[in-house]
Amino acid sequence: MGEGGRVATVTFAHLTDIGRVRARNEDFLGAFEPDDPALLSSRGRLFVVADGMGGHARGDVASRIAVETLHDTYYEAERSEPLPEALRVSVQIANEAVYRESRLTVGEAPMGTTLTALVIRDHDAFLAHVGDSRAFLIRGRQIRQLTEDHSLVAELVRDGVLSSAEAEHHPSAHVILRALGLAEEVTIEAQGPLALRSGDTLVLCTDGLTRQVRPHEIRRLAQIRPPSRACERLVSLANERGGQDNITLQLIRFGSRRFLPAALLSLRGW
Repeated sequence: MGEGGRVATVTFAHLTDIGRVRARNEDFLGAFEPDDPALLSSRGRLFVVADGMGGHARGDVASRIAVETLHDTYYEAERSEPLPEALRVSVQIANEAVYRESRLTVGEAPMGTTLTALVIRDHDAFLAHVGDSRAFLIRGRQIRQLTEDHSLVAELVRDGVLSSAEAEHHPSAHVILRALGLAEEVTIEAQGPLALRSGDTLVLCTDGLTRQVRPHEIRRLAQIRPPSRACERLVSLANERGGQDNITLQLIRFGSRRFLPAALLSLRGW
């Protein structure tokens, strides 16, 4: 329940696409709402995107394990940590699961995955993030990136070595400094609570979208179209511009009754 007894409404859509170059889709996504009202009240709704590392073995396996483990761990009834610690701990356990699976196959390169997770509980949002997938908040005519890219070029931009424009076309643009599954422990970027307002839209996406589509284009399409149509158009736009990578996004609208729910809250993966 929200302020004044109002129920917070959440509508969303998601889409994933192989793109026009890759042989397989190594992205995975999930959107979850527990059936137990008490668990929903304490843990909220969970949205996740993960991008298996294409340069490593079995990136599709890594992203699927990460999302499934995060879901199972985060919604364990006996888990007692408050948000956002419960989310951070669950991502760490997902990291360990991917790391263990990677070590089972001797002789193969380690597998890894990015992961960006969003929880919406009442009127608050919480984030946990590793890698270069992204979370955005669209509010009014503004779009703000909520996460930092854990990549080499992002680090060089933060240090003033590269400009943002130079980073977009840098030959090391795909080099990730932090991902799930590469070591037993990983540093997780955690945020929250972030107070949401009616009409806010949150976007989770992999870099297959953000390398081809600018933030202002994401904002515009997210605001003028229903969530499902916006997802379709954004994926189409990324493919029209080359589709160099797998493309995955979730578009979540908070507190607006303008559109009907675009999809059932259930695990989806490809």
